[in-house]
Amino acid sequence: MCAQITDEARLRATLNALEDAASQAEFRVPSPESVARAERRDGLIWSIREYLIPRLGDLEGPVVAVLIGSTGAGKSTLLNSIAQRKVSEPGAVRPTTRRPTIWCHERHAHRYDESFLTGYSLDNRSERSLQVVTGTDEFLDGMTLIDAPDFDSVVELHREMADELLAIADVCLFVTSAQRYADAVPWEFLKKAKARDVPILFIVNRMGRRGAREVLDDYRAQLDAGGIHPASEDIVTISEQSVHSSYAGVSKRSVRPILKRLVRMAETQERSDVLTKAITGGVADVARRSQHLAEDIENELAEIDQLRTATESVYRDQTQELADALERGTLIRGEVVKRWQAFVGTGELLKAMTSGASRIRSWARTVFGGAQAAEAIVGREATGELVDAVVRRADLAARFTATAWELHPAGAPLLAGGELWRRDDGTEKRAELAVTDWVASLSSLVEEQGEGKKKVAKAASIGINAAAVSLLLVVFAHTGGLSGGEFGIAAGAAAAQQGLLEHVFGSAAAKTLADKARSSLETELERVLAADAARFFEKLKPLPTGDSAELTRLAASALESSEVWHGA
Repeated sequence: MCAQITDEARLRATLNALEDAASQAEFRVPSPESVARAERRDGLIWSIREYLIPRLGDLEGPVVAVLIGSTGAGKSTLLNSIAQRKVSEPGAVRPTTRRPTIWCHERHAHRYDESFLTGYSLDNRSERSLQVVTGTDEFLDGMTLIDAPDFDSVVELHREMADELLAIADVCLFVTSAQRYADAVPWEFLKKAKARDVPILFIVNRMGRRGAREVLDDYRAQLDAGGIHPASEDIVTISEQSVHSSYAGVSKRSVRPILKRLVRMAETQERSDVLTKAITGGVADVARRSQHLAEDIENELAEIDQLRTATESVYRDQTQELADALERGTLIRGEVVKRWQAFVGTGELLKAMTSGASRIRSWARTVFGGAQAAEAIVGREATGELVDAVVRRADLAARFTATAWELHPAGAPLLAGGELWRRDDGTEKRAELAVTDWVASLSSLVEEQGEGKKKVAKAASIGINAAAVSLLLVVFAHTGGLSGGEFGIAAGAAAAQQGLLEHVFGSAAAKTLADKARSSLETELERVLAADAARFFEKLKPLPTGDSAELTRLAASALESSEVWHGA
């Protein structure tokens, strides 16, 4: 007895852990598979929460037999015939069964107001309401019957309820008719019942006198072909006959074989065997489905990773293109450098550097003083040019990324609204701030590089602003990628500004200064594009976690262990 209690406690703990792990699977990425994945997750959680855990806590309770069938198969009529009273109201208009009807012993009615079928309500105003009808029949002490909505109903909610009720059945009464036994829809439900290994009683209703043997032989052949091999006693027929209006059922004699089976299952020993079989099959089924859920989680993670990788790749490429353009000297147009050269007076600067410090100071006062100072030209020209270049790259990155997502089944639905096809509205402003901050930081770089009395004095002699603007021109005025007249312009401007920096700091320090400035600019531009890419990543949140898949697999493996459950 103690060993059994230990096994039950271990099993319930494992099931609780599995439910927690399964609940972490969000499936928020709207791929074509996401709905099916979420349904499989919800079905697994339902089986744990609404069947296995309550059932394990109520091993002495009645067997639950669920009547499953298609519209008009005669489920309600069968229940009334077994009860010989009107328990379930057969509908005249399809769908004929609109809400589950539970027939149970009056001592068990409280279960459906407390711990069983918690996803339903006894309030008939709820769309997921239950009707509980009680009785005092002796066999009801060990057996509860539930008339489920039609599994082929035109109402989706009714189909969902039929699926949920099948998942909590200890026994399935599968009701069909001589006219509809070959329909395709029931087979999906039969496969689910078979996967759980619950006992199934096949009831063929409205059997005519002619052709009965042919119908039964064909039905059995179809069941065999579907991998379901019922014993002879598991297929029962009810002949075509009049329905008694007083209780909406047929004669008790017509359903006596079914009633005998149910009474036998309700008896103590067989009830224990039925529950053991149902629980064991349910645990095995949940273990299998848990492995499939782990695969679903991992597949969504792979889809998210593909979308993330595509986004990172595109934005990384565009960031590199900006860096390459900066290195080639093509980030800023040649005519802009030409205007800078004309304003700064490259020739005058070169002459000044050969004439001594006083001539350089005079040149600096002329260029960097007054209302038309070089800083203003730098602000208008460099900032505008650079911002435009970043914005163009952000637009390209957004377009390329959206195209990649559109071609991916999981990415296409995330493009709804169209805003991802172009840069973010705030990108231009972020680019302006980044470039402005970078230009402002050049003075700090010059001051840092100018540590030491001699260099400080030299930098002060021409002015920190003059050195900073010269540094900016050195960063932009590369000659790679230019040709013809533009090459000459850029070369002249670069040589003059490079010469000025070398005059102040020395050639090695001047190179270091230029490298630092270029690196800090690349960092700023990378941040701007990364901020633009962030909205793509935001679409992928909240993300599932690999931990959820791993926990699900661990719990499934524990359930698969033969030591977990020895039976009721």
